[in-house]
Amino acid sequence: MSTVAETCSLQAIAYIKQCLLDGKLSPGDPIKEVSIATELGISRGPVREALQTLLQEGLVTGLPQKAKHIRRLSAQEVVDSYCLGGTLEGACIVQSLPRLDQAVLLKARHVWEEMRRRSGEVRGLVELAPLDDAFHTTLMSRCRNQLMRDTARKACANISKFLYFKCWNELYSPDEFVRRHEDVLKAVESRDPRHIERTVLEHYRETGRRLAGICSKHSQQRCCDEEFIMD
Repeated sequence: MSTVAETCSLQAIAYIKQCLLDGKLSPGDPIKEVSIATELGISRGPVREALQTLLQEGLVTGLPQKAKHIRRLSAQEVVDSYCLGGTLEGACIVQSLPRLDQAVLLKARHVWEEMRRRSGEVRGLVELAPLDDAFHTTLMSRCRNQLMRDTARKACANISKFLYFKCWNELYSPDEFVRRHEDVLKAVESRDPRHIERTVLEHYRETGRRLAGICSKHSQQRCCDEEFIMD
């Protein structure tokens, strides 16, 4: 792919992801290559390349030479993805305990304290998302198994960051969000392997359960709205 085509493909990827964040695209929606190409002022080739990349990332579904759609997950798939993320993150932290020095724990606590400070002024949990990511990344930073670390973060990243980003504000109150992360931090500070694994897994599992419920509710509401429009 030429440099120009690659740049256009990256532009199309960024555009589609932004449409997800803005609510212009939702899980299950068809992706219209022509509309995207026209909107961005590029040819359809880079858009197709962008869709192939998003297909590999798990944000898009579809067969070769067929229409592509934004990925739609079942409630069970959401729960399973979060359980996988929690299981792997707990394992990453436990494996790295001999190298998890005070500097890492102090950094994680600083991130949590900033989360607590900002929780009183944010309009929704989406504004705390960068701190959430920094918190979990810091706790896994001493794990030498790069594949496990990457898989742990990717297991539910697309779900929370793009596919169901708008649902985040309905998951927890800011205070509850902060408290749940404090539970994780205290578990890691205890250095008790079993306590860490149980706490981290439940942290993710509960989020998966709640998000699955919210997603199902939104999906049912959307179907009702579409039927109303058709009638």
